[in-house]
Order: sequence, then C-alpha cells, then structure tokens
Amino acid sequence: MAWYRWWLDQQLENVPDAFSSLLPDGENIVQFQEASPLTKIFLEVAELARSEAGSSIDSIIDHLVDLELVKKPDNVSGTLQTCRTLVFAILGWQTMLYTPSFGTSPPKQFAICDDLDGFRGQTFLVLRQDQLCAKRRLSSLLMGFGLLLPPPNTCLSEDPEERQAFESTTVIQSGELNAFLLQSIAHIQIKWIDVLAPHLEFNKATNTLYLFRYPSFCVANIPSETDGSNFKGVIHSCAAEPEEALQWASESDVCGLLHEILCSYRLLFGQNKEARKLFRRTRPFEDMPSEAHDPLLTLLCSRKSFDSFEVGKPQGSYRVARDFPMLRCRLAILKRQLSVLKPRGWMELWRDKRDSAHWFTFWAVIIIGGAGLLLSFIQVILQIVQVSQSVNGNH
Repeated sequence: MAWYRWWLDQQLENVPDAFSSLLPDGENIVQFQEASPLTKIFLEVAELARSEAGSSIDSIIDHLVDLELVKKPDNVSGTLQTCRTLVFAILGWQTMLYTPSFGTSPPKQFAICDDLDGFRGQTFLVLRQDQLCAKRRLSSLLMGFGLLLPPPNTCLSEDPEERQAFESTTVIQSGELNAFLLQSIAHIQIKWIDVLAPHLEFNKATNTLYLFRYPSFCVANIPSETDGSNFKGVIHSCAAEPEEALQWASESDVCGLLHEILCSYRLLFGQNKEARKLFRRTRPFEDMPSEAHDPLLTLLCSRKSFDSFEVGKPQGSYRVARDFPMLRCRLAILKRQLSVLKPRGWMELWRDKRDSAHWFTFWAVIIIGGAGLLLSFIQVILQIVQVSQSVNGNH
C-alpha cells in the first residue's frame, strides 16, 4: 500500500494546532516520520485498539498517558476533548470507515466529513455526536453515526420500493448489473471516494453511485490463511460483540464485507467487456499524483481474468444472500434502478443486453424483417423497371 503514506500525509493538512499541546515535549505533531511523536501514537493506538485494553477511546487515552506518549488530559483546560479528537481521528485513518472533520463542530463533539455531498443513506445518518460516547465500545460509538459496518442481509431503508427490491432480489446475473449498463441505461454517475463504509451507496436524487477507490486496503485487512499470523487490522476491532451482532457486523462479518467489496469491482467492471472499457476511460485518481494511485483497482476493474484468494472465482450469477450478504441491500437497489428504466433510442437498445435472449430475438426480428422489406422494395423497383422497359419496347 504505497499510496497509504501519501494519503496519511494529506489527512494531516487540516489537523488543529492544539494536537501539539498534548505531547510531553510540545513537539510539532503534524508529521508522519519515523520515530516521530505522532508515528509512535499512531502505532500504539493501533496496537491498543486490537487488544481488549483499547475497547474504547477513553481506555486508549489512559494507556497513552501511562506510556507517556501524551500528557494527562483534563476537562478544565480542554485537553481531554482534544485528546479524544486525536484518537478518534487516528481510528478513522486506520479503518478508513470515515474521515474525521476538524473545526466544524463544538469541541465536545466528534465530527466526520460529509463525503457523500449531503446524501444521508444507510451508512451516515448523522455527522456529529457528543464525546460522552468515548466511554463506549468502538462499535457502539460508530453506531451513533449510522450503519458503517452492516450486519448480513439487513436493509434499514424506509423506502417501500427499496425494501421490496431487497426482499425480491435473490439472484444477480453478471450480465444484468454492471457499470456500463448503469451509465448507459440509467445514466448513473460514479464518484470515487476515500472512505470504505459507504461503498456502493446510491443517491437517487443526484443519480450518483459512490465507490471506494482503495481496494488494496481491503486486501491488507483480510487475515491471511497461509502465513498463520492471524493479523487483524484495526477495522476488526470495530466489530460488534455477540450480543450486538444483530445490529452491527461481527468480526467474521467484517472479513466478509472486505471480500464483498473486492468482488463488487469484478461484478461492476471486470466481468463485462464494455464495463472494462468504461473503467479505462474513467479517472478514479484524477488530479492526484502517481504515488496516490492504487494499482489493484486497475487490475480488478480492467482485467478479464483476476483470480485470488481475496476475490475468489468469478460467477455468472450471484445469490445475494450468500455471495453479497453485507452489500445485498445496496446491490438490490441498483438492480431495481436498472429494472425500472427502459432503453430510449436505438443506441440504448443496442447496448441493453441485460436479457440476452430477448436482445438476440429483437435484433434478429429487426435484421431479418428489415432484410425482407429491403428485398421486397428491390423486387418492386425491378418490376417497375421491367414494366417501363416493356412499354418503351412496344412504342
């Protein structure tokens, strides 16, 4: 993940100067260099979050104080709120579930950026919440913003059409749902984003589909079955406890979600020739330097064949409850959006191959019927010419 270092540096551009006051020596915190204070805090937060000791933001802060990485915060000077904001921001950078926002809310609130341009889907219901939730488990804290880590086969939409689509969609054929059809038939625009949680969210008002642009982050956070290390990223620490698993993703569900995100690139782009061509024309890293690019995105979306443990083998049809339980609702909404739209004009009719049998039948009738009409027309012309020549011969 060569891009991640560049991405982290970009996140530091808007951090408040107050973060530096947390350091014992008052050093400048705005730098990710080897052995820098911020790097030490960053790595320790990750280590604590992966252990039971870091079950909440406040417990992480207590351990950072014990390790003398930050000063002991207090409510009087406001350093407690600043320290909570720092840990909240680091957790956002380490999980990529949200982008922390600075200076957009009162000091006693956590705030996240509006990465979906005002759209409130199922992922982000609110953008702020009180810092009192810093005492709660990480899963409970994040649940206060929305459904960032959905449990399997769940739809919280209040739209009756979306709920019906969720319940009625059982199978998705690879040829009936892809980026080419979404753009050419439904005229949906794709917006590439840096946050993982709202991947595949669809804004009907603006006809915009949001896609996560860094799939290698998913690969890096899927535990390997070969090295036996059982290493798990911080995102797994945000999973629900067993008693919360009906409302939030469990640890195994988080792994499943990462797998599904990777498979969704193949479904939307890789498994369709026209969709692969479309991806090559898109610019997911537009106006970004080369070090910010994730080469895995190009491999997943522009290659016909791409087999790996993380992605699995492509299928002609997917049973959404089995193959995409975490993303089931979002895929069902996209499929419905396509199904209610009919092609307009000859070009869209040509592109619409969702029902291949109907497509071949339609164009066979057009071609054969057209050829028959053309031959009939030519026959009439020849008869006219023959009659004309006969009349002229008699004269």
